[in-house]
Order: sequence, then C-alpha cells, then structure tokens
Amino acid sequence: MSSEEHIRRRVLLYWISMEDRLYLFRCSFPLALALTTMSANGFSNGLGWFLAAAALDTGTLIWRRSVKKQIADIDTEKCWSEAGLFHVAAVGTYTIAGYNWVLAEPTSFVVTAVVFGASLMTHCSWVPTMRVWANLVALTMPFTLVLFAAEQAQLLNATSLVLCLMLFGTAAVIMHFNRQKYFETFAQIQAEQEQSLRLDHAFETAVFEKTRAEEASRMKSDFLATMSHEIRTPMNAIMGFSDLLTRMSKEPKTREYAQYIHDASVGLLTVLNDVLIFSKIEAHKIELDVKPLEFSALFESLLFWSAKAREKGIRLDIDQGDIPTDALLADEGRLRQILSNFISNALKFTPEGGAVEVRARVTGHEHRSVRIRFEVEDNGIGFADEVAERLFKPFVQADGEISKTYGGTGLGLAISASLVTLMGGEIGARGRPGKGACFWFEVPFEHSVVPLFRTG
Repeated sequence: MSSEEHIRRRVLLYWISMEDRLYLFRCSFPLALALTTMSANGFSNGLGWFLAAAALDTGTLIWRRSVKKQIADIDTEKCWSEAGLFHVAAVGTYTIAGYNWVLAEPTSFVVTAVVFGASLMTHCSWVPTMRVWANLVALTMPFTLVLFAAEQAQLLNATSLVLCLMLFGTAAVIMHFNRQKYFETFAQIQAEQEQSLRLDHAFETAVFEKTRAEEASRMKSDFLATMSHEIRTPMNAIMGFSDLLTRMSKEPKTREYAQYIHDASVGLLTVLNDVLIFSKIEAHKIELDVKPLEFSALFESLLFWSAKAREKGIRLDIDQGDIPTDALLADEGRLRQILSNFISNALKFTPEGGAVEVRARVTGHEHRSVRIRFEVEDNGIGFADEVAERLFKPFVQADGEISKTYGGTGLGLAISASLVTLMGGEIGARGRPGKGACFWFEVPFEHSVVPLFRTG
C-alpha cells in the first residue's frame, strides 16, 4: 500500500466517524420535517416520506459500517463515489418532500425556503466526496425547488431571486469549507506519517550505527588484547636481558645503556598492561575475584610505594583509620590496582619535598556490609574544578602540557573508574591549581562469613 493510499483511508475513516456521530440527528430531523408537512401532504404521505428518509439514513449507516470493517481492502475511489451517490440521494429525498409541500401549500414560500435551506446545509456540511457532479446535483435540486416554490406562490421576483442566491451561496461556502477541511486533514495526516517515517528511519539508522560501533569496538578490543599479549612476550625478554646485562657488565656505559633499556621497557610494559586491561573492560571480560580480605594486608602491600616516594624526596603517609579488623569480601588485586594508580599519579605530579597521604575510613554500615572511602591526597600541581569531570574518561589528562611533561596514556583513571563501577561504588576527584589534588572512591564490602585463618 502506498503512503498516499494509506492517508486516503485514514481520511475516509475520519469522515465515517464524524457521520456516525450525526446519525441520531439525521433521524430526528426528517421526523420533525414529516410532522410539519403532514397538515399539507396528509398523514400517509408524511409517514411514507419519513420512513423513506430514515431508511436512507440507516442504509448509509450500514454502508459506513461495512466500509470500516473492510477498510484494509476497500477501493477508496469507489467509496467516495458511493458516498457521493448517498449524498445526492439524501438531498433528492428532501427535495421530493419539498415539492409535495409546495404543491399542497403553494403560498407558504418562506416556510419552504427555510426548511429546505436548512436541509441542504445539513447535508452539505458533511459532503464526503470531492466529485464535481455530486456537488453540482446536490446544489441544483434545492435551488430549483425554491425557484419552483416562488413561481407557484407567484413570488418570483427580485426578492425571491436574492433569497435563492443567498441559499445557493451559503451552501457553496459550506461545501468550500468542507473541501478545505478535507485537504487540511489530508495534509495533516500526511505530515504526521512523513514525520513518523523520518523517526523510524532515524531510529533504524541509529540502531544500525550503534550495532556497527559496538562491532568496531569489539574488534578493536580484541585486536588490542591480542597485540598486547603478543608484545608483552618479547618485552619480558628485553626486560630480563637488560636487567641481566646491567648486573653482569663491568663497563659503566654498558650498564647505563642497559638501565635505560630496562626503564623504557618497564614504562612500555605498563602502557601495554593498561591497554590490555582497558580493552578487557570495553569487551566486558573483566570479572571480580572476590575473596575474604584483611585490609591490613592490603595496606602492607602499598608500602612498596614508600621506596618510590623516598627516591623522589616525597613523604608518603598511609592511614588505615577505623577500617574493620575482621575479613571483608573484596577483590584485593583490583583494589591494589586502583590505589596504586592514585598513588602513582600523586607521586608523579608532586614535586620534591611534597607529601602524599593515603587514607581510608568507614562512611556507613548496613546489616551485612560496610562502606569504605579511600582517599589519596597530594600537594602537587592540582587542577581546575571543570577538569575533574573528564579526568576519568579514556586518554584524558588535565591538559596537553601535562602529557608532554609527565607522560602517560591517560588510561589509569579510566580503568580505576570502570573497576569502581564494577564493584558498585563511586569515584571522584577534587583539586585546585597549584594547591594539590585529592582522588577518592567509595565501595561497599560485605562481611565475610568464612573465618580467615592465618598460617605462621
């Protein structure tokens, strides 16, 4: 079915629904007309005419109902032609009653004009068809009736002609507005359908683009994961042999160059590990390894960073606060990774003589869980408030100069944010330019129901 044909059927249904609402009025109007004409035409003629008019209106109603039931298969052009026939038949029925009135009471010209003018407007106000022949016939019959009544009453003069023209013009104006309403309805429905088609097309395009983007992201993640694995193997060999060369060589220059190779390899391996983890996160292949954990052991493992801090002349303080001493269910490796990312960044952006503080404290208790907030605060270069929102996005740093000066891929914080979200927690940061920064995250941990035995 074409779009225009679909709209034509919707307009046809619109007209049918309006006609159905007028059915009771269509039946009461001929009854009133029949009662007023019985004095002139007789009871039997008046009753016969009323039954004929009611039968026509009922037949039209049955026809409309059949069209509604078969709207998916009907021919709209044929329906409009049939509607035109019903319209002409209705006007013809009233015209016949009018001729009977005039023949019986030829001097009641004004009554004839008013009754049949109203009858004409009643039907013309809902003319369903745009066919010229139907409209012309519907206009001509009552018009000739009024002229005939005027001639029978010997009132065929300028006044009667003006009255006829007024009736004719009124009916023509009503038909014009009906025609205009038809085309407005057609245009409105067509615009709605075109808008719906555009929305459907936009939705299908968005779904297609989303699917294609997801597929491209998956392929990229798979490629990065594969390449990272492939590169890590020779990198381990480079790191091992450069370390061996540093230890075994007696030449100072050789040891110096070997140390450069080893340090560069460590840096590159860090980048590869970040890319590998991030690609797994994007591919939704990261799973938490939740086990009973004593947080004192977690903080002991962070003491590794104390040596790094001393090398840079930075003071590193670790405060466990009021962390529970009993075991909690957590992924120790992922927690250490997040805290290590925060501490590594703090040491990187804090100048010599500065300080970095690692804190942990309980922020809430529930029936079987406890919520812990971790903070890593430094007094380094800091950042502006508007930067905080985008720091946790992939490959983002505070500005381009930081990347040039301090290096890094900008993946560490994005990985940390993804891991915190996976744990059901929140992450954030605050800072001031030149005054330092504080990175934090909060995560809920359930109490372990399995006793944790430590072997000595």
